[in-house]
Amino acid sequence: MYKIVITDYFKKQLKPLVKKNRGLKEDFKEVLLNFNKIQAVSLGMGIFKIRISGNAKGKSGGYRLCIFILGIEEILTPVCIYAKNDKENITFKEIRKHLEKIKIELYKIF
Repeated sequence: MYKIVITDYFKKQLKPLVKKNRGLKEDFKEVLLNFNKIQAVSLGMGIFKIRISGNAKGKSGGYRLCIFILGIEEILTPVCIYAKNDKENITFKEIRKHLEKIKIELYKIF
């Protein structure tokens, strides 16, 4: 079982997406609470990418969520989220940029 930490930086990313899709918040919570490394795609450096369905939009729709797991303390924190129909994919450079901002917040918390 992971300790889930949601940073302010991530909340700012999630907010506009939730305005467009009210059900996203519940789907997001469900994914975090039931996170399983086997069902996610490992991107390395403790980062995993998982799909969140978007109101029956199929695989081309929905959202992609990148999660960072800090293994020593079993902390799970979302790094970034994006709508698949807005952005086909995210580069590793973009993920690292998001991760650095998340790590700064985590450092302040712990």
